[in-house]
Amino acid sequence: MRKAESKGRIMSKTFEETVKGGRLTFQACGRQAHVVSGRVLEPYLEIPDEIHGLVVTGIEKKAMLGSRALREAALPAQLCEIGDWAFASCRQLEKVWIPRRQIRFGRGVFKGCGNLLQIPFREEENQALSEKVSGLLAMAPVMLEAEYLLSPMEAGEEVWLEKLDARLEILLDRPDAEGYSRQVLCGEEDLMASLDLYLEERRRQKARLCYRRLLNDYGLGKGLSERLEVFLRENTKGCAYQAAWEVAFREHGSRRAYYEVFARAGCITEENFPQLLADMGERYPEMKAWLMRYREEKMRRADFFAGLSLD
Repeated sequence: MRKAESKGRIMSKTFEETVKGGRLTFQACGRQAHVVSGRVLEPYLEIPDEIHGLVVTGIEKKAMLGSRALREAALPAQLCEIGDWAFASCRQLEKVWIPRRQIRFGRGVFKGCGNLLQIPFREEENQALSEKVSGLLAMAPVMLEAEYLLSPMEAGEEVWLEKLDARLEILLDRPDAEGYSRQVLCGEEDLMASLDLYLEERRRQKARLCYRRLLNDYGLGKGLSERLEVFLRENTKGCAYQAAWEVAFREHGSRRAYYEVFARAGCITEENFPQLLADMGERYPEMKAWLMRYREEKMRRADFFAGLSLD
């Protein structure tokens, strides 16, 4: 069990302590302690299981709000509660380790954490399974806007997966123009310059959902899998909207897994291949080489089977 070293008697119910990755302020209550606020000094922050003999069971409202340096956080083993907006606007946050136990999540705990990729469980035995479930769990509050799916005890279970996929399909079914008129009437600051740009971003949002679910395909049914691939294929390079290619190349340029999903969905064609290479230019040479090998192998197989034709 992780413990922070004691530095003398605690003279107040509120005290500060240096931990791995930063300095935290704790509130003592009986034999327990909550994190009240913190200053992150390194990309990795580890909140201890115990501090001065007190079991750390909570993270208070806005405790880590807007921590710019934070990329990965490990939360304590006996955590019971995370307050409203505790990690909101931590824009570089990618991974949060949590215990697999009942936790009360407040509102907007991960609001504005657009780079959140995984919420893995501590000491999970099945690492391959844990990686995919943790990817789906991270989808819930950010991409799916479904905080009701932030349930460590249910994550990965059949009913939970059904709820997640139902929410995913709701978002895919939404008309692309939905919400545009409201933004115009409200004069929101982040209003897109035109309807066309708004529609393009909505398609990219849907493509991101498709990629994330296909990459974390645990419990993914054949029907939904095919639907997600069809969406990517209908939004590849050369189509009216090119969201599938834009997300893979511009947002995940060096991550091979995205290119593999892109290829598997049938998004690479003889017609658009020269355009794909032109877009890449001199960037991501390893991925460019992978695309070229993929095309060569695919054409070789196609030519082989064509040669077997009796016509």
